[in-house]
Amino acid sequence: MPPQFRSIRRVLVANRGEIAVRVMRTCKERGIETVAVFSDVDRRALHVQIADRAVGIGPAPAAQSYLSIDKILAACRATGADAVHPGYGFLSENEDFAEACAAAGVVFIGPSPDAMRRMGSKTEARKTVSAAGTPVVPGDNGPTGDGFPTAEQAVVAARRIGFPVLIKAAAGGGGKGMRLVASEVEFAAAFDGARREA
Repeated sequence: MPPQFRSIRRVLVANRGEIAVRVMRTCKERGIETVAVFSDVDRRALHVQIADRAVGIGPAPAAQSYLSIDKILAACRATGADAVHPGYGFLSENEDFAEACAAAGVVFIGPSPDAMRRMGSKTEARKTVSAAGTPVVPGDNGPTGDGFPTAEQAVVAARRIGFPVLIKAAAGGGGKGMRLVASEVEFAAAFDGARREA
C-alpha cells in the first residue's frame, strides 16, 4: 500500500507549544497515539505532559534540537512513530526533512518536497500557479522570471505597471522583503531595502 494511504497509528509531533498540543489533541480524538519531542528547557511543557510518549532531543537552541532532522528521525525510530506532523515553523517547510522522512519510511504529514520547492520561491510559485491557470496579481518577475538583479531594471517594469507598486523579494516570508512604493523617486531605496531585509 502506498505510504499516503497506509493507516497511521502513532504520530510524532516535531514541534512544541500550542501547535503541538493542538495536533496531539486532534490525534487523540481520532485514536492515534502521540509522541512529543522536547529540548532540555521544555521537558515539563504541556505538549510533553499530554503525549503518550516523549523523547528528549537536546539542548535549548533549536538548531541543536527541534531543527535536527537526525534527532527527530531517531525519535521516530525509538518510539515506532509511523508519521511526523511538523506543526508550523521549525522543519515544516523544509523539503530535506520531508525527503528524509520518506527515505526513513515515515509519513510526512504535509506538502510534498516538490510542492515545497515550487512554493518556497515566490517567483517559482507565481510561475506554477500561472501555468495552472490561476489568476495572479499583475506584476513582473524580470526578464528570465527569476526577479530583477538591479533597481534600474526593475523600475522599468514598475513604470509599465504603474505606481503604486509592491516590491516583494523572492526570498523572505512573513512580510519580510516587502515594500509599498508610491512613486519612482522612492523606488531604488525601497528595492535595496527589500533585498537587504529578505
